[in-house]
Amino acid sequence: MILGLGSSVIWGGHAVVARAALAGQGLVPLDLAAFRYSIAAVVLLPLLWRGRQALARVGAWRMLVLTALGGAPNLLLFVGALVYAPATHGGTIAPMTVPVVGALLAVPLLREVPTPGRWAALAAMAAGVLLIGWDGIAGVAAGAWRGDLMLLGAGASWGAFTVLLRRWQVPAMASTAAVTAISALLVLPFWLPWRGAAVMAMPAGVVLPHLIAQGLFLGAAAMFLYARAVELLGATRASTLSVIVPVVALILAAFVLMEPIGALQLLGAALAVGGMAAAVLFTGRRQG
Repeated sequence: MILGLGSSVIWGGHAVVARAALAGQGLVPLDLAAFRYSIAAVVLLPLLWRGRQALARVGAWRMLVLTALGGAPNLLLFVGALVYAPATHGGTIAPMTVPVVGALLAVPLLREVPTPGRWAALAAMAAGVLLIGWDGIAGVAAGAWRGDLMLLGAGASWGAFTVLLRRWQVPAMASTAAVTAISALLVLPFWLPWRGAAVMAMPAGVVLPHLIAQGLFLGAAAMFLYARAVELLGATRASTLSVIVPVVALILAAFVLMEPIGALQLLGAALAVGGMAAAVLFTGRRQG
């Protein structure tokens, strides 16, 4: 549980950092993807080599599927959403979608059937998503609904990624390194000719913090911790732990970006955290 919580705390700051980069520092979503995967691929290269035999057993096509769900396409969908939606949405809607989708997919793929209590907890999380995104649906936050839809897609794909890690018994360290390396190969050929020169001309004070945040913390540490939590806890419970992300995200968005937090968002976060606590501590799952 500690591993999952550690990754969730790191991810809680992701939307805030990314929103700040996109809003006023001259960076675009592809820049953040390049920062993450270029640095993390180098850091994790020894793990990739060490896990090469395990990855060979998993198979190339499965690793490509995992990369599509949990690698560069997922990141670009999430970060691209922050062009339209505030960080309070980015740090809440996507991670609160993960456990719901993870639980639904775990039924046919893992034969893990939630108990009635867990279904109730997941329903509370889904209600929290609706409440947090309500200002975009109601038109209070102009255009935020576009980003909210993208965030739902990012959360759903990460939920599928979580379940497939468990179903295919993919080793945590090897899968983290492989998804990162494949993502780097997908992103860098587009980024270098389009954005490389412009980013290199930016002040180091703008670029270096995002290289460290994206490459080391989000690209390597958080993804490994989460993958390891899936191995130890199971897909449903590990994905549920990600709901702690909204708490961190709301606090940071309020104090760092000065984004307003309404009563509905607070209620949505409370429902999500309550659902998480109930799902992790007091409910279980049945084998179908």
